[in-house]
Amino acid sequence: MAEVVILAFEGKKPCFLHALLNALDMSDNGVDVSLILEGESPRLLKEVTLESDSLYPLYRKVKDRGLIKAVCYGCSKMMGALEIAQSEGLPINGEMSNHVPLSPYVERGAEIISF
Repeated sequence: MAEVVILAFEGKKPCFLHALLNALDMSDNGVDVSLILEGESPRLLKEVTLESDSLYPLYRKVKDRGLIKAVCYGCSKMMGALEIAQSEGLPINGEMSNHVPLSPYVERGAEIISF
């Protein structure tokens, strides 16, 4: 099955919810899926990493399965979430002028879906 990249870009919880749900669903169905946090989405780490947050259990499942393949260094820093991403042990990537390059995924033939 093809590789899929879910690019969480929006800083809105409903969009992030759908990114998390689809990452799990694709993984459950044998799709090689990578979730990348770019744009405003890293800001949501301030909320979803708290056990009291409604998305925490879902976030935790995605994280524990290793589906979060990259958090943008520049965006997480700008959104005040770099330290949270680091403390969560999430992979930080800033290889493309402090952002996550998508070209390696495209070169492998991955489909990119943005939320």
